[in-house]
Amino acid sequence: MYFYVENDFIERMGKMEVDIIMGVFNEQKTIKRAIDSILEQDYLQWKLLICDDGSTDETVSIIENYVHSYPDKIVLYRNERNRGLTYSLNRLLKYSTARYIARMDADDYSVPSRIRVELEFLEKNPQYAMVGSAIEKFDKNGVFATVLFPEKPGRKSLLWNSPFAHPTIMIRREVILSLHGYRDLPKTKRCEDYDLWFRLYARGFLGYNIQTPLLKYFEDRSSYKKRKYRYRINEMRVRFEGYLHNHLMPIGLAYAIKPLLVGLIPYSVIQKFRRLK
Repeated sequence: MYFYVENDFIERMGKMEVDIIMGVFNEQKTIKRAIDSILEQDYLQWKLLICDDGSTDETVSIIENYVHSYPDKIVLYRNERNRGLTYSLNRLLKYSTARYIARMDADDYSVPSRIRVELEFLEKNPQYAMVGSAIEKFDKNGVFATVLFPEKPGRKSLLWNSPFAHPTIMIRREVILSLHGYRDLPKTKRCEDYDLWFRLYARGFLGYNIQTPLLKYFEDRSSYKKRKYRYRINEMRVRFEGYLHNHLMPIGLAYAIKPLLVGLIPYSVIQKFRRLK
């Protein structure tokens, strides 16, 4: 029922703006695809805020061409040096003014209805602080998997894995600002989104996942690298703290060590498993 569009929707929602935030670093091969997918949205009241994190390739030049062509729709900010995704996203949050914030990554593709569908859902369902969606994973050969996430994630949904796909999210700006954005700490590197979900649920906010894929998620299976073990340690720490604040202990102890155990699996085994997916 969330995909039915009333006849007066565009008129009724025409002044409801969305800020789409994207951190980029050396994305010259994919950035055009990502930006074009936003330009093709069937809901028009949006701005794309991009923060370049010290790119050394042609990323900035490509984005500047878009800024020149769409000066009222696309804004580029540049970090003086590479600071990481969390820093870039928090910087963009400071510049945002819209009621809703949507995420986007530089190698993904939003389907044309994404912004409209997510915005309409949040407008019609004030009990939810944010909304995400299912994703279609693709590589150079096309789509190879559809991934669904829990439709109505509760606190227990945080136990096994992150119950949301970060680049699909649209969140109420007042909510993410009340949480002071993303925590830019050593322990949250590569899991800043999971940390945000823990803090959001600990404050009593709820999220929802639309079960239709609204984003195509790029994953190059041929160049997959095993995750560095220090990031698995980071995730363990984020999980432990998140479970504690969401009253998921002591059962959370077993789940907290999951990333460490997965990290012990030989790379060759992971490769074989991924080829079977």
